[in-house]
Amino acid sequence: MRVTFQEESFNEKSFNRTFQGISFKEINLELEKVKEIVEVERIENYKLPLLMFLLEDDTLLHMEIMNDEIKPDLQSMFTYDMSIILRCGLQVRTVILNFGSGQDGKMVRNFGSMHYEVQVVDLSSVDGEKTYKELSQKISSGCLLNERDKLNLVFLAFMQHSISFSKALRKVLRLIETIKDEEERMAYVAVISEIISRSTGKQGVKVLKEWLMDSEVGVRIKDEGKKEGMRDSLLVILLHKFDSLPDYINHAIMNQQDESILMDWLGKATGINTIDELEKMIFNIE
Repeated sequence: MRVTFQEESFNEKSFNRTFQGISFKEINLELEKVKEIVEVERIENYKLPLLMFLLEDDTLLHMEIMNDEIKPDLQSMFTYDMSIILRCGLQVRTVILNFGSGQDGKMVRNFGSMHYEVQVVDLSSVDGEKTYKELSQKISSGCLLNERDKLNLVFLAFMQHSISFSKALRKVLRLIETIKDEEERMAYVAVISEIISRSTGKQGVKVLKEWLMDSEVGVRIKDEGKKEGMRDSLLVILLHKFDSLPDYINHAIMNQQDESILMDWLGKATGINTIDELEKMIFNIE
């Protein structure tokens, strides 16, 4: 695990631009403000944490989300939390934001002799359609977004809507396209793409894939040769095809620095149907 970054990646810059300085008091969490996003090392066979923040008091906030379709993986959450506590000696507070049926308080699980408690913050009463209208008005008028607005925009697709999750996600992505500041627009795209790809599986990834390939922001990521953006787009496409990627392939993609190679992989990715074919493309196997 890293709690400081020597050189921020595109995704890390995007998360820090969006979350740095946020306190979460607007959703009734009495916490210090966010200092920076934390990247954790993947533990094989366990789902990566959705969000991990280093706070200004040098404690960690592990944040997950759930709704009526997305359920938390408590085993994976416990494994990562204990790994950080044992390896780094840092205090970890774990919170689930619940946008589904009303549930507040705690989720409790015993793993052997270990007692694991996770705080659940009930946000099921948040009206996604009302929130969308409020955000749309602010963005169209060029108003600065406050802390609550930023959180609402990041998690808007998960709120209660009268339409399906896929349709709600498309609406959110179209709303982000109307943000006037290009860097801010790109940051929200990166943050939401990462959250969707880690939490929703194929349902959300399919929408992201279509949008990234066709939208102005997605095209600009490729046209401007942003390596991080191309890597993220490539992973979104591949995760739509495969539920997960072997660590060695993920590592090879994330460490590829040649823009022409990344662009070549992006062009070929839609025609890849098996892991064997993917290996041949990534490692140039004849």
